[in-house]
Amino acid sequence: MSGPKVDYAKLREQEMARLAETRGRRLKVADKIQKLINEIKNCLGSDFDLLMHDPQMGPSCKKIAELQSMYIKKLDKLLNEVKNGNELLDIVSINQEVDSLIRRFKDDTREDIQVIASISASSQVFKQKQEERKQLAKAKRQKLVRIKSNCNEELISDTVIQEQVATFDEEIKEFMSSPMTSKHKNSMLLLIQDLHELEKSDIDNKCKSKRIQRLFEEYEKLTGLIQREVGEMVAVYEEYKRECFDSETPALSINEFATTKEITEALKAVRCAAEANMSKEYIKRQIDDVMSKHGYNVVSSELLQETNDSGQLLYGINDDTAINVFVSNENQVTMRVVGVGFDSEISETENEKLFQEQCAFCTMHPQITAELAMRGVLLQTKKHMPPDRKFNKKIVTKTKSNAQTMSRAKKELKRRELKTLHKE
Repeated sequence: MSGPKVDYAKLREQEMARLAETRGRRLKVADKIQKLINEIKNCLGSDFDLLMHDPQMGPSCKKIAELQSMYIKKLDKLLNEVKNGNELLDIVSINQEVDSLIRRFKDDTREDIQVIASISASSQVFKQKQEERKQLAKAKRQKLVRIKSNCNEELISDTVIQEQVATFDEEIKEFMSSPMTSKHKNSMLLLIQDLHELEKSDIDNKCKSKRIQRLFEEYEKLTGLIQREVGEMVAVYEEYKRECFDSETPALSINEFATTKEITEALKAVRCAAEANMSKEYIKRQIDDVMSKHGYNVVSSELLQETNDSGQLLYGINDDTAINVFVSNENQVTMRVVGVGFDSEISETENEKLFQEQCAFCTMHPQITAELAMRGVLLQTKKHMPPDRKFNKKIVTKTKSNAQTMSRAKKELKRRELKTLHKE
């Protein structure tokens, strides 16, 4: 292998700053797309379920729902393009396409939204359903007031206790749907546990009612505390969530954090990982470009017997030799000459040929290093081994028939994807 050339790759500060700046622009576009997706989802407001089931407004709602699905799919596709993009991504074009999509969605839905607004304003059925919803909310508030004020009656029935417990339980669970940490959630679950243990206890109903009242007072203090603490966390969490837009792992939910400090640390870790990934991918692209300019062609990964690591690159010198390049997560770059073939055996002729290719690549390596430096990629020598036959090795490729079968399958998959795309 050329004697293996092992270097540590580092980007110039100016290059790293440029990559960070372009990622920042992608982040803003990704955030914009996500907000527009949410806007489309909520274009009919919180009464969507009532509108959808109304005989007069249902058809317009159904049409809007279909348009929502279509436009969200298009925006999701753009979001994925931004997520998987790099500093070469045309942000201006993406922005223009996003703006065009939202304009078209508003144009396509304007007439139906006007129809819904007109009918809902005069529909007695719709107004009645809205009123019923308001009355249910009002009745629930009144029940909660009764829990807070307690009942001074001497005799409190089992039915009253059951109603208090059910109302209180529903109130806690509804509050738990709002953002909170795992610590907050556990506190709420303990409240529910205490509530139901109290319901099953043998004490008389009047004592139960008083204890339910005290539990409710504790609940109100706890919700106030949670709202204050979460309020402080939300801004940092939203920033963390935005930074995760191009992360390989999705953002954790806010209830998986216990404190603002934990979120801040997670935010730093995401940014650090993004920087490392940007650096690694940029280095790989520059190596790919430089090698290609020197006549080394990328060997398709589908021809390799074993699946390559994500940092592994193979550049063909000719039909039976190649340059094997590996970029580690720490940006250690290893380059070596290897044989390629349908088996791992090396003949005497191949052995000599590989040695000669090692010598040739040793001569070429300084020039590759210099060209990478011009692109902002600085290779710092860690270990450069001289050419030696002991480094000769072959990487096994699949047989020609297997490769042709895979190629046909890949083409068929591509044909189907294009067919689906045209249907859209």
